[in-house]
Amino acid sequence: MVQQYLGIQHEYGTFDCLTLIQQFYKNELVLDFSIPAYPHDLKWIKRFSAEHIDELFLNYSVKVNLTEIKNYDVIAFKSRRTNLIIHFGIYLTPNRLLHVEHGGASRIDSLSTYWIDYIHAIYRHEQMV
Repeated sequence: MVQQYLGIQHEYGTFDCLTLIQQFYKNELVLDFSIPAYPHDLKWIKRFSAEHIDELFLNYSVKVNLTEIKNYDVIAFKSRRTNLIIHFGIYLTPNRLLHVEHGGASRIDSLSTYWIDYIHAIYRHEQMV
């Protein structure tokens, strides 16, 4: 299920952390994870404050605590310096993260302390509650 999403090169608007989530949810879970239009370059970050992401995602998902995280929950990561969301990923058990970062290819990483320290929120689609 996850293999086909690995090794894909990051390209804003074609395959980035947001489109990875949308494609995975649509193709593998047959669920819509809507994200509004955004600039297809680094400027997208300026559009997504923590409050804005909560407002958007809570229309079709619920927030869960890290201790309640389950397969396919979406994790929003924040900047340590600003109130902006800078990255998204999909949680995979046990303790892994499917994501793609600027300049790299999609991969699975351990959900280490490094990533945990940047978590803004964890969202579970209402159809998975």
